[in-house]
Amino acid sequence: MPKPKKTKPVRVKKPTDPQRAVRWRRMALHGALALFVISLGTVGLRYLKRYVETRLAYPAEPPKVVIVNRPAWMSDFLAAQIAATVRPIGNHSAFDHQMLVDAYQMLKTDPKISPWIKQIREIRRVYQNGPGDVIELDCEFRAPIALVQADNDFWLVDGEGVRLPDKFNVKQIPQIVYGKDGHTNIRVVQGVRANPPALGGQKWTGADLTAALDMVKLLYGRKFAEDILTIDVSNFGGRKDPRQAQLVLVTRYLTQIRWGRPINADDYFVEVSTAQKLDYLQRIYSEYHRVDANRQWIDIRFDQITYPSDPAAQVETRR
Repeated sequence: MPKPKKTKPVRVKKPTDPQRAVRWRRMALHGALALFVISLGTVGLRYLKRYVETRLAYPAEPPKVVIVNRPAWMSDFLAAQIAATVRPIGNHSAFDHQMLVDAYQMLKTDPKISPWIKQIREIRRVYQNGPGDVIELDCEFRAPIALVQADNDFWLVDGEGVRLPDKFNVKQIPQIVYGKDGHTNIRVVQGVRANPPALGGQKWTGADLTAALDMVKLLYGRKFAEDILTIDVSNFGGRKDPRQAQLVLVTRYLTQIRWGRPINADDYFVEVSTAQKLDYLQRIYSEYHRVDANRQWIDIRFDQITYPSDPAAQVETRR
């Protein structure tokens, strides 16, 4: 008896869910739209970046240089000299970091600029009227406090004795020493034994110069010291005459105040104290309206102020 043939089961196709088809179409459409937006954004960012780099990031002129917290003593000439040294030539992108590195190197190495700078705090580009159109310099500068004579030259130094780039001749001294208002602007140190350092930015060594600068700082801002223009240390340490004053203050009248030992001398007890000497000068100024008591010289080293023995040895008041 023949075996009956196996019949294959008939698969019944399920009806398509119309909602599901709609969801798939929506997902495909959203995916395509997202891909289009991403592509468009990529192209747009590329063109925007190119526009910023070529149009906005390149100012029409090289960036202007501004000194942050410019010291009151700094002349317009020196400020302009620093700015001209740092300012780049030609246009540079606002994203050009190398330009700031180059500016830093110029400040550190330029022989006319670097001695003025004690510390570079920061160099940055800022937005004033356009992207990166200003370079700001934030530095600590060396303030000149004295002119030190070496032969026929007078060199500016700061409070630590660092030699600054500028030097002057004797004919220029009056316009440097006196300010525009006629007040004493800076004092002269003479009689220093050591020669000035060869390069600006180096310290001028010598205990005599240190003593003179200490005296300059002591006299700063005192009204009675307006007449005192020069600190003479030629007899420092008694190298010419141990009996005479080591420091002599010379006035605008070419008269002398025999001060004596440096203000930080260990053997200060040999003479009256620094405070007593300052009190002497203040009392003299209050009485005579001149710190020299209108004499050729006065000696304030000891318990009594000494004047020339000849009472006629007074000088005329002149400026």
